[in-house]
Amino acid sequence: MKLGISPLSWTNEAIQELGDHIPYETCISEAARAGFTGVELGRKFPSNPEVVLSSLAEKGLVPVTGWYSGELAERSLEDEWEAAQPAIERLKALGCTLLVYGECAAGPADGADAALATSPPLTNLDVPVYAERVTQFADNLAELGLTLVYHHHMMQPVETVGEIDRFMSEAGASVKLLLDTGHIALSGEDYTKVMNKWWDQISHIHLKDIRRDVFDNLDPSTETFNDAVHKGIYTVPGDGDLDFEPVIKKIASEGYSGWLIVEAEQDPRKAQPSEVATTAFTYLAALLDKHGIPYDRNSAHG
Repeated sequence: MKLGISPLSWTNEAIQELGDHIPYETCISEAARAGFTGVELGRKFPSNPEVVLSSLAEKGLVPVTGWYSGELAERSLEDEWEAAQPAIERLKALGCTLLVYGECAAGPADGADAALATSPPLTNLDVPVYAERVTQFADNLAELGLTLVYHHHMMQPVETVGEIDRFMSEAGASVKLLLDTGHIALSGEDYTKVMNKWWDQISHIHLKDIRRDVFDNLDPSTETFNDAVHKGIYTVPGDGDLDFEPVIKKIASEGYSGWLIVEAEQDPRKAQPSEVATTAFTYLAALLDKHGIPYDRNSAHG
């Protein structure tokens, strides 16, 4: 089993003030020492692919994938394909085989200032047309050796279990699913429902925990996704309240060849990144050991 981590525990991609002071070198060094062998890409990563590859290799790490902000809900396949070229070229140059697609169009009118309760429903879109467009985009990626993994996400059209079911039922076989445990939990639902129904289509997994006390005290009618992050809604596996044994059992019984990526949007001044990274690796390693699943461990692990 391949265990990786997102740089979000060090530097947030959207909330610029969270971790803006933390350099790239710190992120990859601490990820390696925690035991991980892969990292997703982040905004602090050097622009030169050769520099990224060499610096990661020095730490015993490989680049896994990166997020792409798509807008197929509102623009044509041709326009999207043109817009995606820099991201595609970067992923290919880095030797990645996955592209994480996040739908960033058709969102709430207030954008990042929108209350959680105003998340736009998937029914705002012509779902068959949208799913076909995403499928065509995924087909194009496949010709280049890249697999599209669709990231269901809070405040985006595909958020709830029902919306995931509807979209995946309409999408073609080239569209794979990214299972994100924390986003499903924040939507108030159970990640195992998605896991059990769509396991054969899941090609990437984000293991994100939530703090139940923070969740219970959120006011969705007034508070935003960023408010929830600032309050500490997310944390790493082993530090929150979700049970991750079901997904490890699923891997043990049915197999899984992709990455398990630890991800948690947190304030690094409140949740020390090196500590939470170590907590997550230790917790997952114990679960994998319990179920007899071998996994890679970085030689830099202390």
